[in-house]
Amino acid sequence: MKAAVLRGVGDLRLEELPDPKPAPNEALIRVKAAGLCGTDVHMWEGTNQEGTFPFIPGHEWSGEVVAVGQEIKTVSVGDRVVAEVPIPCHKCDNCHDGMEPNMCPDFELYGFSWENPGGMAEYTLAREERLFKIPDNVSYEEASLVEPVSVAYHGVWGSGGGAAPHDRVVVFGAGPIGLFAMLSCKASGAPVIVVEPQASRRKMARDLGADIVLDPTGDNLVEQVLDHTGGRGATMVLECSGSNGALAATLDVIGKQGRIVLIGQSAGRKIPIEIGKAIFERTTIVGSSGSPYFFPKTLTFMSRRLVDLMPVVTHQFPLSEVLDAFELGKSGADCAKILVLP
Repeated sequence: MKAAVLRGVGDLRLEELPDPKPAPNEALIRVKAAGLCGTDVHMWEGTNQEGTFPFIPGHEWSGEVVAVGQEIKTVSVGDRVVAEVPIPCHKCDNCHDGMEPNMCPDFELYGFSWENPGGMAEYTLAREERLFKIPDNVSYEEASLVEPVSVAYHGVWGSGGGAAPHDRVVVFGAGPIGLFAMLSCKASGAPVIVVEPQASRRKMARDLGADIVLDPTGDNLVEQVLDHTGGRGATMVLECSGSNGALAATLDVIGKQGRIVLIGQSAGRKIPIEIGKAIFERTTIVGSSGSPYFFPKTLTFMSRRLVDLMPVVTHQFPLSEVLDAFELGKSGADCAKILVLP
């Protein structure tokens, strides 16, 4: 099979590899579409060391089951599937206590090691427990978005407690996660303010239905948010950028008894915050990591067609041009979600 192999920093190759064979608890999947995540690009650049070289990247994918191991019972050849990324050990105390898969200290990830290949290949493998069937009215291209959509959907409906028409939502960051978070809120009728410094992304947020779009580099962001919320501030803030400035601003724009959901990757970063405001105004601050147990809910949400998610996909590349996809992702030039089609 043809596969994109990341052999080191800056070393992405299209290689011919033997077709993989499923273990007894695995299915062999013919990949139909794979999403390029910022994490994939950062591992290629060397600014993220989560992966163990060499490996086949691409933890966002959809495909068709073409073979199954002898222990498989819940999926069959011909099924259209996606796979949830974290693979828990099922042995540690956290797993035995029923914690989410990404709370396992020894969890593994698809698309970050040779043993657990990703979807930027003609074929990939996945364990039965991590596979979910795609609804009939959801295309392979749409289904390849389920991982980033579920991260956003879990942030809104899991960690964030949900959004309603009476809410006043502020989303920081209009990358794919921020846009999907905004659309998840709009699907329930909540008005959304999007804060984004990049002009092309502000335009995309506006085109996708954001009620208000603000540039944080302009005049007094906090005053603008207060003006647009009747002086009350936001009831929910979804921080999807991971930037220090946005993190610091979340407490400035949240209203009394509001909820701040931290979704953007901010590992290792420390910022000063006005903790007194959080205490006296009873602000809820919650982290939202991954999308534990939310793939089935997200697939149902996608199948209901309340919002159109595909406009977030700005570019599609054949597998033969995977390096061009990574280069575009690195540049960030007028692009949001990029798909690779094996």
